[in-house]
Amino acid sequence: MIAKPKPVEAIDFLPPGARAPIHPTGWVYDICYRMRDEQTTCPAYAAPSSDFGGVRLALKKGDLLKVRLVNKLPAQDKAKVSHYWNLSLPSVPDPHGINLPLTPLNLHTHGLVVEARAPSPRNPTWGDNIYVDLYNPQNGRPLPQPHQHGAVVDGGVLDYEIDIPRNEPSGADWYHPHVHGVTADSLSSGLAGIISIGGVNDYLGGGSKWGFSFPESQVRHLTLKDMQVLAAGAIQFAQGTANVTLPVSNGEVLNDQQDPAFCTQLPGAGEIRRGSCPGADNTSSGDNNYTGGRWYFPVSGTVFPTIEVNRPGGEIWRISNIGASATYKLRIQDNRGAYPIVVQLIAVDGVSIHVPAGTSQGDEVTLGGARFTVVPCPVKTPLGFKADPICVKDFVMMPGARAEVWVTYRDRDGRIATPPGGGATATFQTVGITTGASGVGDPWPAVDLAEVRFGRGNVSNGLVALDLLGDALAANRPQGIFFEKVPYARPAPPPQNCAPLPEGFRRRIFFGLVDTSNPNVFGLGYEILDRSGAVVPNSSLPVTAFDTSNPFICLPLGAGQTPVREVWEIVNLATENHNFHIHQTKFRAIQPNAANSPLSPTLDPRIGAGVMEDNVPLQITTFRTPAIRDAVMNTQNGYCTIGQWRSGDCLMKPQIVDIPFAE
Repeated sequence: MIAKPKPVEAIDFLPPGARAPIHPTGWVYDICYRMRDEQTTCPAYAAPSSDFGGVRLALKKGDLLKVRLVNKLPAQDKAKVSHYWNLSLPSVPDPHGINLPLTPLNLHTHGLVVEARAPSPRNPTWGDNIYVDLYNPQNGRPLPQPHQHGAVVDGGVLDYEIDIPRNEPSGADWYHPHVHGVTADSLSSGLAGIISIGGVNDYLGGGSKWGFSFPESQVRHLTLKDMQVLAAGAIQFAQGTANVTLPVSNGEVLNDQQDPAFCTQLPGAGEIRRGSCPGADNTSSGDNNYTGGRWYFPVSGTVFPTIEVNRPGGEIWRISNIGASATYKLRIQDNRGAYPIVVQLIAVDGVSIHVPAGTSQGDEVTLGGARFTVVPCPVKTPLGFKADPICVKDFVMMPGARAEVWVTYRDRDGRIATPPGGGATATFQTVGITTGASGVGDPWPAVDLAEVRFGRGNVSNGLVALDLLGDALAANRPQGIFFEKVPYARPAPPPQNCAPLPEGFRRRIFFGLVDTSNPNVFGLGYEILDRSGAVVPNSSLPVTAFDTSNPFICLPLGAGQTPVREVWEIVNLATENHNFHIHQTKFRAIQPNAANSPLSPTLDPRIGAGVMEDNVPLQITTFRTPAIRDAVMNTQNGYCTIGQWRSGDCLMKPQIVDIPFAE
């Protein structure tokens, strides 16, 4: 797996006044089978794959994924790498980030419940451990720095061995670099691919009137990436609290500081956005002038492709947002009837759902983290089904999110139907979404992503819904990955002050600013709650920036090296959405007082978790009075303090999640 620069042939960028289009340079993985242990290149006969849309690694449960990662990425202009600067001071180099312009690299398998293993004398390879930086020796040797996030490998080659558990949930995950400080650069340039585990028939029970498995040939893997391409001119680059204006060239990719205002959020009169939108002039608001540039939104590496859905029973779409920053609100809009075509939700973040019959629509919304606009299914729990089908008309995908939906032609009322007149067209689109209050939240644009054609072959065939026996149930029952002994865990004395939470206790985490007068320094607050919900004395910590000397919440596994479950209460002090994400596990939304449902704080293995996910958008803070709103928005950069939240001046219902830790 060779990370390298490559022109993006799918993007034809025509700068102002130019006669010929430019293919901007992105970053891709050149992937081939390795014939020898020492091999570091892909020979021509090996037919390497290096698709900008992202190569798919199709894996099975129980596989051993062996990867030799080779860094051939270029060095970057340090003035344009904003994380090179200390964001609390204007234009002061950050001593902890002096090597980031050398573009270090590593590998993270996002969504897999696998071991975050470091090398040992017995096995010198790496597991899914993000605390290692691999440097391209052609860019120069890294310098000593005060704090280094893990090991330094400067030879350009790193070997990984990642064991896929035999009870890993089947579904859609992905891979990308995860070096702190330059992850956004890598993703904005396109350095990401997807992983599939198993097949859809691992969790489908067939369906009404279908006596056979769902064809894997009708499973479509769709990747969402985006690229902001600049026209020649000058752009302000953030250096701490200051901005420095630097020249940019035609076709240069704005990869480190993607700007959600690159385009206007909605198209102008008569403007048609097929896979891209034009750069906007934002100088009146103190931002950049992107005129002449263009923001591209390829689907699986193609700008505005045509997707043919022309088989009985439709298709299952595995959709992955593997970009750096963009948030999508997705729907399939019928072109003739101008209505969103309803789809059935199959899986979230790589785990197939299992929502028990009788779950209310409100609870279904809560289970999905309020990401999905849930609508009644035309047929509610067909006879013999093991769980409720969940129907949605649109859904939000923040970076890293995955969703699996069953797509077939439906009429305005959501009923499955044969396309009228032998065929129908629709538009797969993101309708534009602002992730927070005006002036604080990011205004992500509306763009048509693909044309969808439902042909006469897409007949209903008597199928009304797909029956699920989801891994949200199976993973939490005996033999499930969140129930059984952790296969690589070995008994050992816990570190000092590492103890399990007492029964019924939970942790509370605050997302906020260290100092509300400084919008550039973020942090987390922390405390422990007892069974009654009261704060445990001496457990509270204020919102504090990442402490390199103490980056851990320590907890031991359960008896017999089994997973341990904890309840966390996440409080967002911001007037913009934050995306809560966690590695090497999943979690489920719960409610404190729920009982006998997937929302119960105590997991009933007969019911299952309903929906499990590994990222969820935290809802924004609102205000008790207009005066408090004005104070927070005008003098606190849109962030409340913990004290204002406790007093009820700032209102935010915490996101409560149950997390099984198996690492």
